[in-house]
Amino acid sequence: MIVAHPRCPIASIARIASSACLLGFPLAAQEPQNPIDPIAQKQRDRRAFQEQELIAAKRFSYVFNPGDPPKVIWRDAEEIRRLGGDPKPRVRWFDSNLNEASVPGTPGRWAACVEGTAPNGTPMRRAMTFYARPKDFLLYPPPEPPSSWAFHPGPISEVVWREHEQELIRGLWDSVARSFLDSEAASILIGGLAEARPLGHPARPVDSAATLDADYHLALKLKLMGLSGKARPLQPPRHRGDDPAPTLREGPASEAGVASDAKARIDQVCRDWFADTGEPFVTLVARRGVIVTHEAFGKDKSGTPIDRDYRCQVFSITKTITALLFSQFVDQGLIDLEGQVSDVFPEYPRADPRVPTFRQCFTHTSGLTGHGDFGAMRNPHFENVILNGIDANEPGAVYQYSGMGFDLAAKAMEIVSGKSAPRIYHEHLFQPLGFEHILITDANAGAHLTAIELATLAQWVLNRGSYGDMEFISKETFRRLLPVPVKATKKGYGEDEGIGMHWMRSTRSGAPAHSKDPGDWIFSPRAVGHGSFSGCLFACDLDRQLLVAQARRASGPRHGEWAAKLFEMAVGCAAQDPPGP
Repeated sequence: MIVAHPRCPIASIARIASSACLLGFPLAAQEPQNPIDPIAQKQRDRRAFQEQELIAAKRFSYVFNPGDPPKVIWRDAEEIRRLGGDPKPRVRWFDSNLNEASVPGTPGRWAACVEGTAPNGTPMRRAMTFYARPKDFLLYPPPEPPSSWAFHPGPISEVVWREHEQELIRGLWDSVARSFLDSEAASILIGGLAEARPLGHPARPVDSAATLDADYHLALKLKLMGLSGKARPLQPPRHRGDDPAPTLREGPASEAGVASDAKARIDQVCRDWFADTGEPFVTLVARRGVIVTHEAFGKDKSGTPIDRDYRCQVFSITKTITALLFSQFVDQGLIDLEGQVSDVFPEYPRADPRVPTFRQCFTHTSGLTGHGDFGAMRNPHFENVILNGIDANEPGAVYQYSGMGFDLAAKAMEIVSGKSAPRIYHEHLFQPLGFEHILITDANAGAHLTAIELATLAQWVLNRGSYGDMEFISKETFRRLLPVPVKATKKGYGEDEGIGMHWMRSTRSGAPAHSKDPGDWIFSPRAVGHGSFSGCLFACDLDRQLLVAQARRASGPRHGEWAAKLFEMAVGCAAQDPPGP
């Protein structure tokens, strides 16, 4: 059987909230707390400062008239003052060519760079994007609202909903349009696309205004930190010559080393799964690089059958993707996996026990908490936000499942390579593997993939860092990614954890849950992978050279039971091979 992984905080919160509501308990009711000790109080204060936001003081001024820029303020200046920060931010303006000006007086993209000192004495850096409108331009009007809006259960009855449908649509649409125009998102979009050049093809995620904005702010940051021209480029994959690694391909069952009816048996499990739960998905099972099955199952909410290109947010499998990219920096000696992040970020204190190592960032022992907080890798100065709380950090003390270390690693890759994170993912992992349309918005949970893309990355893992004639990392570097015992001095689950992966030790039907006996496991002892909040599957059995990948947008009911049935069927159809290298 498969049980919910105890390290998923989102799932845990959902279960707690659901149970509390069903029992009629208010979520605000909590057990009495012990008095907060000084260390805990410092941690709370640092976190409170890190969460503070900068905004434009005047509404609808992210797009402004040249010479009349908005005033940048803290959203909660009183809280900044209470925490010991400067409630009046100091702002520097830079144009699209990274030239500084006292007043942004020309049309185009502008960056507001906010500098100061954080309450813990470290430098404080933040950045925002604005756009100075050209002559005779005001704003782009929003598109026409939809003509209908399906009824949603709630305090409004369905009859009243139908009678006031157009009023509901107008109210929502007006609110959405105003919210967008009164946000940094509008200036990022207009500023980026105003500078963009024709592509000759529909824009890919890497061509987006958000990526162009990330490029711009990284270039500005490197200039202000004196790091321009000091990048150490990440080299492309090495050529394997006459010894290509397996790639995903069509082929007979005999070549895959599976039963002749393996596809039919696996597909039947998937059809039964959808029939039971109603949640659609795409499954791909392959062995020795040969695709056993690659099929879509079910219909979306509109009743339309999905196809094999069904793209889904893979949530925490993003952590594995980030680890595979990061491993190339380790392999090429650009970043030391065991070194502290201060080896890359010059403003971090050196040889300080409060600064985590990169391994700790990937094994949930960095001391950092949360998922996607502070803007994650899309925040130009995310690493500085972490620095502003570093004096209260305790790396190596507690195992706490978190995505923050992955986003910190993404910012390190930017500093080292001189490329923005979205561009590094695209140019050094996705594009070499033939992917052009993967969207990734953060380094811990923000990737959107299809089943074939997930499976290709799984084959990369089975090949220990290679794909076809490309060697991304050596086998020795790959071994360093495999799970090892977690080291946490105060608290931890006592499990093994790898770099973006853990052992897949789900127990087979009829075996005791959480059994430590390898004979009770579905996969071989050397099977790795990662779970996902959306229920996507990513399992790589290194000994059997077997992968199971599934793209879906929600787990649906009884996910663990059905995933176990799929895993057991895939393994049961495969002949046992001797362990690989």
